[in-house]
Amino acid sequence: MKSRPGEWPELAEETRKIWNENAEAWHGRMGEGGNDFHKELILPAFDRLLSISPGAEVLDIGCGNGVVSRYLANRGARVTGIDASADLIDYACTYRGDIDYKVLDATDEKALLNLGEKRFAAAVSGNVLMDMPRLEPLMRALARLLIPGSPFVFSQTHPCFQSPGATRMVEQEERDGGFAIRHATKISHYIDPLHYKGLLVVNSPAAQNYFHRPLHVLFAEAFAAGFVIDGLEEPTFARPTPGDRAMSWSQFGQLPPLIAARLRLVESKP
Repeated sequence: MKSRPGEWPELAEETRKIWNENAEAWHGRMGEGGNDFHKELILPAFDRLLSISPGAEVLDIGCGNGVVSRYLANRGARVTGIDASADLIDYACTYRGDIDYKVLDATDEKALLNLGEKRFAAAVSGNVLMDMPRLEPLMRALARLLIPGSPFVFSQTHPCFQSPGATRMVEQEERDGGFAIRHATKISHYIDPLHYKGLLVVNSPAAQNYFHRPLHVLFAEAFAAGFVIDGLEEPTFARPTPGDRAMSWSQFGQLPPLIAARLRLVESKP
């Protein structure tokens, strides 16, 4: 059977192997508390979109080395963190914290459902969906894993401004007798889903699999599973980070590098 647009099931195993190859470089870059994207964009957006009661069970999908899991646990959640990369889970376990980490591929619907139906008060995913070759199994499983009415909150790279067809530019123009610098993005590819290879972090040993989905494709599987969007943000850096290079995202204050969304189930699908 032919896969739906934006689904690449044949790349699931390759993607898992690449993440294991890159796990050390990723862990070295993220550390315990994450990078500027976590601290200034992702985690503040999660705070605004997600309300966690003390003791509530939360599922962290694609937990990596545990940055988001630890953040939620420090706010009183009982966190289960899952990731397809055993090496990343090993790094997550090097930090203290009462978190249940599991090696589990979020494209495997059966394995997800083994976590327990109607168990979780919320699910989160911090910049993971664009790394996943399939979204359909995850969305179908979440419709059964979440307690009715509970949210799934995720962030991912913005499919318009961070895509294989997006070129960041710095331009100088004369204005009012002086010179002004303008940071901009030129877009040449957006509407068609696309698998491509790219850099994960500096010095990562293997090119990473990325999966570009325009917004209507990104949300299609969620809608099919019965979710609606009831919260959406496009966070940007408030100001340039001192010492950042000219092409750093912190310089592009008018262009959001991420989207953050809250989905909520309105209808159970078989």
